[in-house]
Amino acid sequence: MSERTIHTSENSMPVRRLFWPRAIRIACLAGWVAAGTAQAQEAAKPTMELAQVDITRVEPHDIASEVRIAGSLTPIRRSTLAARVASTIVELPVKVGDVVKAGDLLIRFDKMALESTLTVRQASAEAMRAQLELAESVQRRTTALGERGASSEAAQLEAQANVANLQAQIRSKQAEIADAERDLANAEVRAAFDGVIASRPVEQDQTVGLNTELMTIVDLSKMEVDAGVPTSRIPMVSIGQPVELNVEGFPDRTFSGKVTRISPTAVAGSRAVRVFLAIENDDGILKGGMFTTGILKVDERKNIIALPNSAIRTDQAGSFVLKVQDGVLRRQPVQLGTAWTDRSLVEVSGLEAGEIVVSAPLPALEADMPVAVEGL
Repeated sequence: MSERTIHTSENSMPVRRLFWPRAIRIACLAGWVAAGTAQAQEAAKPTMELAQVDITRVEPHDIASEVRIAGSLTPIRRSTLAARVASTIVELPVKVGDVVKAGDLLIRFDKMALESTLTVRQASAEAMRAQLELAESVQRRTTALGERGASSEAAQLEAQANVANLQAQIRSKQAEIADAERDLANAEVRAAFDGVIASRPVEQDQTVGLNTELMTIVDLSKMEVDAGVPTSRIPMVSIGQPVELNVEGFPDRTFSGKVTRISPTAVAGSRAVRVFLAIENDDGILKGGMFTTGILKVDERKNIIALPNSAIRTDQAGSFVLKVQDGVLRRQPVQLGTAWTDRSLVEVSGLEAGEIVVSAPLPALEADMPVAVEGL
């Protein structure tokens, strides 16, 4: 840089000016031109307008894979009652659909023959005990005579054998009496638990044989669904997992349940494993045989950030998303995690809640492009 003095007139004071070297002046001029060109190019880029359907706001979610299931409802607790005596039904106070409580009378059989059998066996046992007392008395007398030499050893052994034989017969009679008493007790059939009569194939005054089916009682407070889960998904199923079910006849209501049992083997001829689901039915509105469909949630993850697959882009540097920031698209690298193919979602890290990313498959978009989002 040099300094020069310039005279403008004879009477004027001299004016001093600074002069930059030529090379510096050229460099500055080139910089001004380049800056102006960049600003012109930036201003020349068209602004891309994005609709709300083209973007996704980053928010944490609870996500789970879903397995769709179907099956019929059955009561978990049911009991089929069979006749334990051969007799005639003299009282049958319940019908199909009746609600019963534990201890309620369901069937009463004719007891006359049963009571007679018990009386005969008790009398026979009493007679046998009388014979035993006599035999024991004979044994004592024979033993005493034998000690004085007035009775042979054979007589003593015979007396002992007679006593032992009568004792054995009495034990047999006692067993017969117990059987008769049990038969008499079984002449009345009572409910073992609270439930509903599901079937009753017998009628009053009907004579039935031993082991004849009398009726079925079910407990509707807890229901069960037997569903098949594909073997490819069964590793993700565990005891206690929740399930939401829709029951035929209740279109506006969802029933909650959980996995209670898992079969150890797949169903023959299929690629499915039986999974048993329990549903509470305290109000009793669900009935056995109703068809159900539902969703079993597996691999549940809480408070994670997941984006649609279409939001993920890839280049030589790796996976990234286009983030809307200050009206411009910015390249934001992300790391991918669990993928939920049934929902077309993938877990990502590297983003903050509240950020906005492009989720529509728009290949023309690129980083540093100005954008305007509808409604923002």
